[in-house]
Amino acid sequence: MIEQCRDYLVNKLQEAGIKTKVYTTLKELKASQESHVGAVLFESDKFERSGSKKVFRDEHGKKKRTKIFNRKTYFSVTIGEYKQEKCEEIFESFMTLVERGTIINGNYIPIEVEEADWIDKEDSILKSKIAVQILIRFDGGIYKDVQFAKVNEVEIENIEMVKEV
Repeated sequence: MIEQCRDYLVNKLQEAGIKTKVYTTLKELKASQESHVGAVLFESDKFERSGSKKVFRDEHGKKKRTKIFNRKTYFSVTIGEYKQEKCEEIFESFMTLVERGTIINGNYIPIEVEEADWIDKEDSILKSKIAVQILIRFDGGIYKDVQFAKVNEVEIENIEMVKEV
């Protein structure tokens, strides 16, 4: 799930106007000498036990899907620019492109934007004059699927009950 979420955010940054390489590691970001910069960094994964169950049908028949864990995956998205206006323009474009959710491995994953922090040149490792860092959460899960047996594959036995007097 982490790779699909990262790719989703990288694509949205590129659509919003980041023309250079979007960095995905802190090491690459620190080494960058660009003032126009975009980055998607993995922050954390949080888990909570779950037991919700859903029945669904796919091409192989009916299945029961049990959600073993609720999973909250956090990423920080950084947009850096030389001019405040350009940074805000890319930021607003990015925010309009982030959808309410996405499909990953056949599961709908809600997306929440948690917060945004604006950073001046003096407070940043970046060469940008102004940057914004956005915390984004993907609410997924870890699932276990069980195939239901087909009725024609089940043997039925007739058992007679005898009453004792």
